[in-house]
Amino acid sequence: MMRFLVSSLALLATVVHGQKTVAWTEATSGVVYSLAIPAVDAAPFEVYLSIVAPANITWAAVAFGGCMLRSPLVVAWKNSTNVVAAPRWATEYHPPGLYNGTSVVVSKSSSVNATHWTANLLVNGGSSWYGGSVKSSGSATFGWGLSSRPLANPASVDSSIGFHNVGKGHFEIDITTARNSPRDFESIKSKW
Repeated sequence: MMRFLVSSLALLATVVHGQKTVAWTEATSGVVYSLAIPAVDAAPFEVYLSIVAPANITWAAVAFGGCMLRSPLVVAWKNSTNVVAAPRWATEYHPPGLYNGTSVVVSKSSSVNATHWTANLLVNGGSSWYGGSVKSSGSATFGWGLSSRPLANPASVDSSIGFHNVGKGHFEIDITTARNSPRDFESIKSKW
């Protein structure tokens, strides 16, 4: 319960030059998840997703449906000096396979250094899927998973990923605070 409270308190909204994101920090690892969406009435919509992770985290994931099973997942990891990201889907509690219902573009602003890696991603198809969707306003729940175990082949988007040994769970955000005008959302995308 205390961990949930600390994690919830780490939730914050940021406005930079009119562009809005909402961020949540996983309290134990320090991994920061940030999201921005266009101001639309309902899914489907693109999602800007940023993950900032300490160097000891080998991969970090977001589940758009709040849990690992039967919702789009985005898994990101560092590969030497680059960042790799892949859409995944799981129907059982085993390493999720590639998913062609979602596309992920890794921004050139993504980076790796000695202490952290940053994945700046544009996700298409993650906000709506057969059986669910992400709300475009109000409270929205996302899942997360983290690992410090090495990937089988980090240079490949279809690399097998190990168990989320660092942690897993879900977080809730007020996604309304991440809504951007079409102009501001396009500005976020233009920085790629």
